[in-house]
Amino acid sequence: MKFHAFSIFGSLSFLTDGLCVALSFHAANWVRFSSGWFETESPTLYWSYSLFTLTVVTAHWLAFNYMGLYRKRRGLSTVDEFSKVLLGALVATVLVVLVSFLVKFLGFSRVVMAFSAVFSVLSVWVTRSTLRRVQLELRRRGIGVTLVLVVGTGETARVLLQRLKGNPGLGYRVIGVVSEGRSSRSVEGYEVVGPLERFSGILSRCHPEEVIFALPASAHGRLIPMLVSLQDTGVRYKIVSDLFGLITRPVASDVLLNMPVFEMKEAPLNAWHNRALKRVFDVVWAVLGLALLSPFLLAIALGVRISSPGPILFRQKRVGRDGKVFEMLKFRSMRPGSETLAFTAKDDPRVTRLGSFLRRTSLDEIPQLFNVIKGEMSLVGPRPEVPGLVDKFEKEIPRYFERHQVKSGITGWAQVNGFRGNTSLLERVKYDIDYIENWSLGLDLRILLRTVLDILEHEHAY
Repeated sequence: MKFHAFSIFGSLSFLTDGLCVALSFHAANWVRFSSGWFETESPTLYWSYSLFTLTVVTAHWLAFNYMGLYRKRRGLSTVDEFSKVLLGALVATVLVVLVSFLVKFLGFSRVVMAFSAVFSVLSVWVTRSTLRRVQLELRRRGIGVTLVLVVGTGETARVLLQRLKGNPGLGYRVIGVVSEGRSSRSVEGYEVVGPLERFSGILSRCHPEEVIFALPASAHGRLIPMLVSLQDTGVRYKIVSDLFGLITRPVASDVLLNMPVFEMKEAPLNAWHNRALKRVFDVVWAVLGLALLSPFLLAIALGVRISSPGPILFRQKRVGRDGKVFEMLKFRSMRPGSETLAFTAKDDPRVTRLGSFLRRTSLDEIPQLFNVIKGEMSLVGPRPEVPGLVDKFEKEIPRYFERHQVKSGITGWAQVNGFRGNTSLLERVKYDIDYIENWSLGLDLRILLRTVLDILEHEHAY
C-alpha cells in the first residue's frame, strides 16, 4: 500500500493521528486495568498491553490511509472527515483483533479495544478539526495558498470562479483567466491575461502552480497542445467537465492490443454482492433504529392522534427501483384531505402545528424504516417521487430515469448537500446520479451522519 505524498499539514495529521491512537490505547488500558472501575486479577497486564501499542498505531495508519485521510483534499467537510475517521478506526480495530488472535496475545481484552476505538475516534477527529481550522485561517490570510490559472471564460468557468471566490479557505488564489474567445478584460472580477493561442507565453509570464481547465465542450479539441506544453513544466493541472448529461461516470483504464483505452466503470450497485451488502446494512440499522426510536414512535403517534382528526400514518404511492410503485409511510403532518402534489411552502396552512415540528426535524420520516425492512426502500438513495411527477420529469430532465436503478432512500446525497424540498430539481438529479455512480458503504455512512447533524435544521424543511 502506497502512502500519498504528504503536505506539511498532512505530515502533522499523520503524526498527531499516531499520537492520539497511542494515547487512546494507553487510556483504554488504564480504564480496564488500573482505574478500579472493572474487576481484574492481574493489574500488571497493563504493561504487557503497552508493548502492543505500535501494532495498534500501525493498523490505524494503514486504515486511515486506505480511507484517503492522507490525500491532499480541498473542501472535505468536517462531517465527511469524521465518517472516514470512524470507518478507519473500525477497520483498524478489526485488524488489531485479527493480529492479536494470530500471535495468541495473552489475555486480550475486548473492553480495551472498545474503549480504545471510542477514544481514538474522538481524539483524532478533534485534533484534525483543530488542524483544519488553523489551516483554513492561514489560507484566508494568504499563507500556504496555491497560485492557480483558470482556462476558460464560459459558464463552466464562471461557476468555478464564483465558487473559488466564495471559498477562500480552499487555498486557491486565482492569478488570471485565459479566454477561449473574445472576452472582456475580466471575468467574475479576475483579470483575463490572454487568449488560448498564447497559453505557453502566459505560463512563462504568470508562473502558476496549478492550471484548471474549465472549457466548454466545443473547445475541448484545443486541450491537447496545452496539455503537451505543461508536460515539462512541473505545473499540475485539473480538468473541469461541462459534459453532465453525456459523460459523468468514472472511467477505468485498460489496454487493448497494446493501445491504452478508457471505458465506463459499472455502477457499483449493479453487482449483486454490493446490493446484498447494502441490504444487510439497511436491515441491521433499520431494526436498530426502530428499537432505539420506539419511545419516540409511540409519543409521536399519540401526538398526531390528539392534535387533529384523521389517521396517524400518511400513505402515498411513490416510484422506487425499476419503476415499481409502493406505498411510502410518513407520520401525517397535514390536515386530512389537504395533501396535493404541490411542494410544501413556508407557513403552509395545510400543515398542522405538530406537523410543522415533525417536518422541521424530519421525525415524520421515521415510519419509512418499515419500508426499508420490507425491502421497498433503502436508508440512503434518491428520494422517491409520485408517479405523475416521474412521467413529467423523465421527459424534461436528462438521465432522470437513472435514479430508478437503485432503491429510493429515506435520505440521500442531494438532501445532505442542501437540495431538499422546493429546490433545484436538476441539481438534485445530478447529486443522485453522482451517488449511484460512486456508491460505497462509506458514502452511505457519511450521508447518514450528515443527515443527523445537518438536515434537522435545514432551511428548506417545512
